[in-house]
Amino acid sequence: MTSSSSISTAAIAATAAAAVHAQDVDMDAVLRRRATATPDEVAMRFLRNGEDDVVDLTYRQLDQRAARLAHQLRQQLAPGARVLLVLEPGLNYVTALFAIFKAGATAVPSFPPVGTRAVSRFASICNDCGAELVIAEGSLRAAEERLNAALSAEGKVPAWLFAGADFFEALDARPEVAQGAPNADPDFPALLQYTSGSTGDPKGVILSAGNLISNSRVLDIRMGTAEKHVGFTWLPPYHDMGLMGALLLSVYSGFTLVMMTPAHFVQRPLRWLKGLSKYRVTSSVGPNFALDLCVDTITDEEVDGLDLSSLKLLFCGAEPVRQATLDRFAEKFGPAGFSSTAYVPCYGLAEATLFISGKADSNAVPHRILLDQASLAAGVIAPATLDAPATAIISCGTVATDHVMVIVDPETREPVPEGTVGEIWFKGASVAQGYLNKPEASDEVFRAHLAGDPQDGPYLRTGDLGFMMDDELYITGRIKDVIIFAGRNLYPQDIEAVAQACHPAIRTNGVAAFAVTRDDKEHLVVVAEILRSAKLNAEDLENVEDAIAAAITLSHGVAPHTVHLAPVSTIPLTTSGKVRRSACRDAFNAGALAVAKPRPTPAAAAEADTSTLLPQE
Repeated sequence: MTSSSSISTAAIAATAAAAVHAQDVDMDAVLRRRATATPDEVAMRFLRNGEDDVVDLTYRQLDQRAARLAHQLRQQLAPGARVLLVLEPGLNYVTALFAIFKAGATAVPSFPPVGTRAVSRFASICNDCGAELVIAEGSLRAAEERLNAALSAEGKVPAWLFAGADFFEALDARPEVAQGAPNADPDFPALLQYTSGSTGDPKGVILSAGNLISNSRVLDIRMGTAEKHVGFTWLPPYHDMGLMGALLLSVYSGFTLVMMTPAHFVQRPLRWLKGLSKYRVTSSVGPNFALDLCVDTITDEEVDGLDLSSLKLLFCGAEPVRQATLDRFAEKFGPAGFSSTAYVPCYGLAEATLFISGKADSNAVPHRILLDQASLAAGVIAPATLDAPATAIISCGTVATDHVMVIVDPETREPVPEGTVGEIWFKGASVAQGYLNKPEASDEVFRAHLAGDPQDGPYLRTGDLGFMMDDELYITGRIKDVIIFAGRNLYPQDIEAVAQACHPAIRTNGVAAFAVTRDDKEHLVVVAEILRSAKLNAEDLENVEDAIAAAITLSHGVAPHTVHLAPVSTIPLTTSGKVRRSACRDAFNAGALAVAKPRPTPAAAAEADTSTLLPQE
């Protein structure tokens, strides 16, 4: 339970933050204020090679860089135009983002269109948002014709601005420009954050200028103001946690953010921890998979060269946080000065801009509880016993300041008592405006009201399940079928479509993809029904398994942990013929799924039939 002292501290911090930032309507106003108040402080420090090739941007440099580019953008864009931003992570990305804000346009962050799936998703997003301009790396100029062909198949082809290193060097050489009037409308759609969802049905979350300010404010309060922070991020800036939880937060709060590309982290995770040590970082972000990667790849000798004692806040989110992972990381890096009190398990989603809840007491180890596994699976909270399997669940802390969270029965829409599992509903200034071009989905997700009280709302329906205990949130599962793997959201319908198409023996609508937890890790399972007419022998069935695994690995970069081949009618379906993935997962976990049996070859079958006529000894 949150102590009275921590509540008092949070209240004081909230009052101070509100007073300091009351004049800020959007992130451009924040940057202008920083450039005036602390022009020579380093805003962003980018490690170009992930290690010692360092380049800095002060607040004044960032503000003027962005202003020069905004001046150019205004000459070719109408107010409110949507600009797709596909630059690689780095200082140029930050410059372009704030230039879009200054130009009065709407930023649409997306990862670079490199690779077949990335191009397909890029085209879907571009078409959905009606982008008028794409700001891209100079290296993509050679692919312009191919990309335009993909775009023309989807819709209108936008203009391109290829902004490589030479472009920004020329930008820096231009004279300073007078900035236009700042935005005065907190409801202006500053950003479209596309969820990492199905490539065929992208969802653009409309985030207003006020949403960005609200989310930054509640994170700033949660960080506390006792000391000057230094941040570090390697998360991609087109991901909501990397963009809102690191980049925009650092400008809002006024601390230096050290940046590294995701590729440099994945290539050598030690670079992240060396950066934390070298720059005396106090705050960073690390999804569960990143902590596991560090433990698995960094040697004890390399740990000896680290000093992580400055790290006070390690935000853990973007995927389920595992107690076993936190324990392993703390044990491995405790000798380097890391303390478990630094962990800040948090919960959020793009529809809430980012942050919904997180650990409030920065001096405490995150709370956890042990629950009976079987009871929890049924939605009942019961303490663990010595003679039954238990599940450890980590608290995701208290709700964001000035926001409201309610645990609701998703069927009746009535609040449930504390300690009861239900759907997480959320309301407040950080809740987005809705989905672009999807009025029905927006009404369903963003306009919810509690049963019997139409005035209490609207709430955001998160689609996630959890319960409250002593004013803290515990996440238990997802209503949604999203599979989270290594910090990525994988949509089962996309995986199922790939598996369906890879072999003719698989029944139409006969594939189910879902995640299961084994040894505190999430694994992908694919169940595929084999047509009765296929008549496959044992070797043929193995070939089908191999084909499914290869196709999914190639298309999604994830190898299934298990490919389960089953006879027709094994996968549970709804009355309308849709796959019931959760029911299929339950049957798989219980070992109740039927297994496709090999059909003998005609010669073998004939031999077997003849043998039954022979005299028996």
